[in-house]
Amino acid sequence: MLRQLTNDFSWSKSRHEKFKECRRAYWYTYYGSWGGWEAPRGSEARELYVLKKLSSRWQWAGHTVHRAVKATLDRARVTGDFWPVDRVVERARLRARAEWASSRDKAYWGEPSRIPGLVEHEYGEVVPDGDWKRLWDATVEGSLRALWASPTWDEIRRTPAKDWLTVDELVEWSFEGTKVWLAIDFAYRDADGRVHVLDWKTGKERGVDHVQVGIYALYARDRWQVPVDGVVGGLVYTVPEQPGGVAERISVAVDAASLDATTAEMRTSIASMKSVLADPEKNVADPAQFPRLEARDACRRCPFRRPCGRI
Repeated sequence: MLRQLTNDFSWSKSRHEKFKECRRAYWYTYYGSWGGWEAPRGSEARELYVLKKLSSRWQWAGHTVHRAVKATLDRARVTGDFWPVDRVVERARLRARAEWASSRDKAYWGEPSRIPGLVEHEYGEVVPDGDWKRLWDATVEGSLRALWASPTWDEIRRTPAKDWLTVDELVEWSFEGTKVWLAIDFAYRDADGRVHVLDWKTGKERGVDHVQVGIYALYARDRWQVPVDGVVGGLVYTVPEQPGGVAERISVAVDAASLDATTAEMRTSIASMKSVLADPEKNVADPAQFPRLEARDACRRCPFRRPCGRI
């Protein structure tokens, strides 16, 4: 007998960010869309489920990079052979073209969990061909070539696969009784026994990126049984400042003070999310407690602008 799915409360960095950005978009994403995968076409839950699966073109480009890196590392973990960057770029190009065409035809409305869709196509936004090309050249191909040419990639290649701990795998972790979802892009143990947690970034540096590494460090401490000073955090910004540049790795402090700050932020975020629920124990949310933003500037790229009445 199959276990019935229930919408249990959980926490993640992306959920944290959505809650801070817009309460109504947060409700659409985690409550209004629940059950939409099996809801009939034309229903509110189905529409919200499809819309929450959409990505902006920048998010899609970042996902394309992450997927290409993961495929390369997953294969290398088994075979010991790393694909050359030209092959990786070409594989990514073929898949991106197919996804773009499917999105343009809005095929995602049939299978939103399998077929990627772009916000720009859903809302008929005109994006010049030159903008699409620049997105590919700088963010996708530029990132892949910059990462492959970087000292970080050399270090990964030199690290025995037996010391690789995880490659972008979604895991569930319990933080003070709350279910937390996370996926570390890459983690490995060095010759001195320290655990390195790395995250690939195709955007500009943000403060929340450092919080994310703190979350990973807390998880690493529990999962791989290492002391605080045994975790090394790193953010790898893959888009080079100049064409032909290499990916930049920025070290993130992982010490008692930074982890205390991360713990405090997670506690505050979880408490804030639960405080607006109609029934925190059953994770029931009343949409009236999740108002729309007063200012409309942030709504221009939101996938929920139609049901929210912000077109």
